[in-house]
Amino acid sequence: MFDKQQAFKRQLDRSVDYAAVLDQIADHCSFSLSVEAIRHAMPLESVQAAAQELAFVQEGMEYVRIGKDLSMGGVSDIMPYVQSAQKNIALLSAELNSIALFLSAVNNVCHAFEEEREPRLFEYASVMDPCEKLRRQIEAMIDLSGNIKENATPALYGKIQGLRNAKADLSVFARNFTKKNSNRLMDTTTTSFQGRLCVLARTQDRNSFGGMIHGTSQSGMASYVEPREFVTWNNRIQTLEMEIEEEKRRICRELTALVSQHALALESDMETMTFLDTIMARAKWAYRKDGCIPKFQTRNHAFRFEHARHPLIDEQSVVPNDYACTKDQYCLMVSGPNMGGKTVTLKTIGLFVVLAHAGFPVIAHDAIMPWYDSMWFDIGDDQSIQNNLSTFSSHMSKIARICQVSGEHTFVLLDEIGNGTDPLEGASLATAILSHLIDRKSTIITSTHYDQVKEFGKSDPHTLVSSVEFDLETLKPTYKYLPGISQGSYAFAIAAQLHLDPGIIDNARTIKEENMKESQKALEHLELLQKQTLKKEEKFDALIQHAHQIQKEAEAEKQKWQKKKEQLEADYEQQLEAMLDEKREEARSILAKMKEHPDVKVHEQIESLHEINALGPEKKAEKEAKETFRKGDYVHIDSLNSHGEIVEIRKKQATVLTNGMKVNVKLNVLTKMKRPNVQKTAPKPTLERVTKRFPLELNIIGMRVEEGLNALDRYLDQAIVHKAISVRIIHGMGTGKLRKAVWDDLRKRNTVKSFESAGPSDGGLGATIVTFK
Repeated sequence: MFDKQQAFKRQLDRSVDYAAVLDQIADHCSFSLSVEAIRHAMPLESVQAAAQELAFVQEGMEYVRIGKDLSMGGVSDIMPYVQSAQKNIALLSAELNSIALFLSAVNNVCHAFEEEREPRLFEYASVMDPCEKLRRQIEAMIDLSGNIKENATPALYGKIQGLRNAKADLSVFARNFTKKNSNRLMDTTTTSFQGRLCVLARTQDRNSFGGMIHGTSQSGMASYVEPREFVTWNNRIQTLEMEIEEEKRRICRELTALVSQHALALESDMETMTFLDTIMARAKWAYRKDGCIPKFQTRNHAFRFEHARHPLIDEQSVVPNDYACTKDQYCLMVSGPNMGGKTVTLKTIGLFVVLAHAGFPVIAHDAIMPWYDSMWFDIGDDQSIQNNLSTFSSHMSKIARICQVSGEHTFVLLDEIGNGTDPLEGASLATAILSHLIDRKSTIITSTHYDQVKEFGKSDPHTLVSSVEFDLETLKPTYKYLPGISQGSYAFAIAAQLHLDPGIIDNARTIKEENMKESQKALEHLELLQKQTLKKEEKFDALIQHAHQIQKEAEAEKQKWQKKKEQLEADYEQQLEAMLDEKREEARSILAKMKEHPDVKVHEQIESLHEINALGPEKKAEKEAKETFRKGDYVHIDSLNSHGEIVEIRKKQATVLTNGMKVNVKLNVLTKMKRPNVQKTAPKPTLERVTKRFPLELNIIGMRVEEGLNALDRYLDQAIVHKAISVRIIHGMGTGKLRKAVWDDLRKRNTVKSFESAGPSDGGLGATIVTFK
């Protein structure tokens, strides 16, 4: 079984570049075990298992999207250390420190997720045991550099202090000794030989110090001598050093025993941390590449990949494409010239199927596919020298096996089916094989050059014939996928570009036309018309997109000037308020002066009051009324842009009856006018207005961004007309692109007062509540 899995893994690596993509995802892992888990990932056994892992990745993508990062700092593979501890092999201090760092990371991950926001990740992480007692014990005795702390135990601290004191005492004694015996020493400095303090004595005087002679210099003129007085001190120091090392070993043995006691918890934590790191690596990769979580359906053969891009192609040059088949289309046939992008199309679809079945996201905006029980790939040259198989024989050997085992839930990818032999026989064989697989209701993705195979595909209701666009002017592929349109090999155009004699090419065209059937000519003409229609559709779509862009730019410009106006008004109000504050301060000063002098004469107080009145804004000179008005005159009110009859006049004011209301205005804003003739008409019977109840929510889940924004635009206009106070927009979480587009659009609308994510019971991050002004 293991050998079969390995063989299938090698086939995936060779056929759809599976290993290279897994390496790309593994680059986002934090430690070696998760890297290995990613690199050895294989399609899962059931749709439930794949869907469960993808649900974890979905939460991970949302976690990354809101700016969170799961810290795995300090995590490494500690299982060899745990296994050694179980065998009673004492761990080194650095190994124990690795375990402490791992447990510290476990503790952080346990508190990284929120139950409401990431319920699955929260539940998975919360079951880990941080082994607090073990971690604290290790941290109390071992520092972050992996060395045992001096104060790890009282005994160790005492011995280290004793060692320092002994070395200090020996150092003082040695200085005095060298000064006293300087005439017999080569140098008055001490030196260390094999960990024992010595002096460098003249060779002729080396026996005069007693003690031990450890060696002679290269010149032979000096010897390393440990005087009798140094021996006791050196022995004491070495004894203390051995006792310190023994105490450190005892501490390591004690901590190792604790590790052994927590072995099961550590093993479980390691497994959980590895899984979570692989989930977050997939989520980071998908978010970085603008990918999505694929969905499975078990109703029929339909699949769809929107805005699909192969992850190994440079992001700046990759061409996004939409690949899809309906429920009745079992076979997707891709045609076109060599090096035109057929293989990229096949590999992209095949890779997405494998990744989804292994619980990985795909690089597309939306992806849905059936669940396949088995997958078969025949792509590339598998010529075998050992088995003496030609390229054609090798392909046929595989295809024979595929035809035997394929069924309704089988995914088959065949590149250049029937290639490598006589064209007529190869095309006939390819047609028969495809017909057999279609009868078995397998999902087939294939490519071909043969017109006979393309004719079969055009006539078969279960086959979608498509191609990858080729630019005849540049003779380069555009890598744009064209569903429903097949294309030739463009051999004549390529040959002409490569300077083949024009006469030869004309002769080749004549031979081709003579050998072509009428059905093939009609097919070529139909494909040409299809391509022209598609070009027109693309131009029309581009014009619509350009119009939308101009509309958005105009709206943005309007918003910019509106903000500028608001800013100027705010500045003006601020300046006016500052001027009023200044005037108020002057008024208070004048009033204070009046209160301080109650005996000020009346005419002086009046003068002060005039000063206060002068602080206000200067009044414009009032216009005198141009005409003389009387009660009953019909007038136009300039300030209100209205008209009516004067019913009363008092001094410089008049009361005018206009639109059924009485208003008081000054005479200088009135102008006499002729009374209008109003014909009385019979009142029209009123019709009761019946309107449908306006829905207070809009569901745009499943729509593309542009389609969703168009629906949102129409809905919000209707909401304003119906005077809605607030509405709910349901956009789902998905990749977050639709939600971001909705929020960006809402920010630009001056009719929107505020918007925010819905509460947990109203859809959470999958819905937005919009409140109108």
